[in-house]
Amino acid sequence: MEKSKTPPQPVREDRIEWFTVRYRSLLIGGAGLVVVAAVAGWVFLGQRAPAPPPPPQNIETGARFLSIEGSVQVKREGTLEWLDATTAVVLRSNDLVRTGSGATAEILFADETRFGVRPDSLITIEESSQNPVSHQQRVALSIQSGEANFQTASRSMPGETTISTPTVRTTADPATVGNIQVDEAGDTGIRIFQGSGRAETTTGQQIRLTSNEGVQVAANGTAGAKTTLPPVPVLTAPPDKTEVAYPDPSRAITLLMWNGVDGAKSYRVMVDYSAAFARPLYDRQGYEGTQMALRGLEISSYYWKVAAVDESGVEGSFSPASSFSLLKAPPSAASPPPLVADTLELRGNILHVRGRTAPGATLTLNDLRIEVQSDGSFNEFVMFEGGGTATVVLRATALNGAVAEVRRPIVVTD
Repeated sequence: MEKSKTPPQPVREDRIEWFTVRYRSLLIGGAGLVVVAAVAGWVFLGQRAPAPPPPPQNIETGARFLSIEGSVQVKREGTLEWLDATTAVVLRSNDLVRTGSGATAEILFADETRFGVRPDSLITIEESSQNPVSHQQRVALSIQSGEANFQTASRSMPGETTISTPTVRTTADPATVGNIQVDEAGDTGIRIFQGSGRAETTTGQQIRLTSNEGVQVAANGTAGAKTTLPPVPVLTAPPDKTEVAYPDPSRAITLLMWNGVDGAKSYRVMVDYSAAFARPLYDRQGYEGTQMALRGLEISSYYWKVAAVDESGVEGSFSPASSFSLLKAPPSAASPPPLVADTLELRGNILHVRGRTAPGATLTLNDLRIEVQSDGSFNEFVMFEGGGTATVVLRATALNGAVAEVRRPIVVTD
């Protein structure tokens, strides 16, 4: 007897709907738990690992005047008034400094960088700051017009020095000495005497400069070729810090002497009462000798320095300044210099003069200047016009003003 089979029961729609609702509830609940866990973890981890602090800001260190000579003024950022500069003034970012005619100022920064502003110049202090963590110093200036000498800090001081003009930005390496000029036409001249630096013009040119190199950048931002600067002359007489006594300083002749340098066509000689050379008593350019006579100097102290200039007009670094003082001495205190005429020989109308005197002495033959070498020797040929008998007077004047003479009669033939 066969058992009857129970037909399959249909699935109730209400159960399907219940399972669907239950599944959705589970999904929603799980998602909620995930969100809650994420928020809790963010709060927990946020408390244990706070966001890193912002990098430290550089601290402004300022700069001050080390020396001031003549009319030097400062204009503070955001003001219109020019104030007289003093050594008590602290220079901050965006302060302007200008020097008048015959005025100079030396500015000292916290990292020992020195900036010497020459007469008739306008500069802006762009930055003088230090990073409190790395202790790196940043010095930045701009020269709108004029001239400045600079000397950056030693290599033991981490930092960067930049000097800008309207056409070029120069970054000087540590222990670098140089000069930057902006002339009236807008051209910029950069010279590195010691150390190194890199310059970038407004047209994008980049130039690397090392010791005794220079470059000229035109007003349109185009740089010329790099040039090699002439060597530095060595001053020989009078020796540094010499006191020279003359019985009559108003009639005395003081002879400045220096060693010639290779490649020099001429020299620039500056003499001043001050080592700043802001108001030079002499600023002789294009001087082609290696000794220069100063006549009638008053009783005082003097400073002098010499720079070489090559065939193309490029001027090298000035020598370190030397000084001497003129005093009035009684006539009895002045000893005449030695004067030996080994040769006073006339051939036709040409007189050969050869001999020796004291180094630094001034020598003339009938008021015609005869060059004396650094060892005191001289050797010249002098032409006489006309005929007949004449007396030649060879006169040597020492640094102390004393005079020695040699007189010889000669017969000049046509």
